[in-house]
Amino acid sequence: MTDSIETDQNTRFRAGEELRSRLLSAASRLFGKEGYDNVSIRMIAEEAGCSQMAMYRHFPDKEALIRHLCTDLYQRFTTQLHEKFDHLTEPRERLRMALRNFVMLAIKNPHHYRLTFLVPAIDARAVEMRNDAASPAIGYFRQNLKLALPAGASEEIIEERLHQILANLHGTTVMLINNPHVYRINRETALTELEAAFEIFLNASARPGSIPKIG
Repeated sequence: MTDSIETDQNTRFRAGEELRSRLLSAASRLFGKEGYDNVSIRMIAEEAGCSQMAMYRHFPDKEALIRHLCTDLYQRFTTQLHEKFDHLTEPRERLRMALRNFVMLAIKNPHHYRLTFLVPAIDARAVEMRNDAASPAIGYFRQNLKLALPAGASEEIIEERLHQILANLHGTTVMLINNPHVYRINRETALTELEAAFEIFLNASARPGSIPKIG
């Protein structure tokens, strides 16, 4: 009897996990194709092959689902950074490759990028989602930046250089996602210019407030 109960519980658990996975995959496809604002709960449920009621048992609303998608995407991205680049001996090179891969990820998943970094946060829950999504990647950038800067660089310098690099990173990403033709820029040119700015920031004077000159 106990074995039968455990088997039933395991079967229900696997079925629940399978449905949850289908819902996430369906939402990701629809958001990528239609855009976040144009996708409804009903559309996601239909795409996943379930009822709206079944979906609500896993995600109470569309916002909960997108929070999970964005957080999972950028957490997996950070795990991949460790797997792909931790063998590199130079932290400067690890950081350079991480920045390049961030841009490529954002281009591939523009709606996730916009929701995580660009759409104004309207409440504490949205702020929490963004922190959860972005913190692992920013932590990876900060860790390798600290190692790439001259020994003894202050925390103030590390944070200042990080902010400068992130500003260029997001500026480049937004140009490539929104309308690269307007800016007369292509992906490789943008990445080359991002890396050039990155080198300038790393080689700048180690004094707070010493904003490097570009160009």
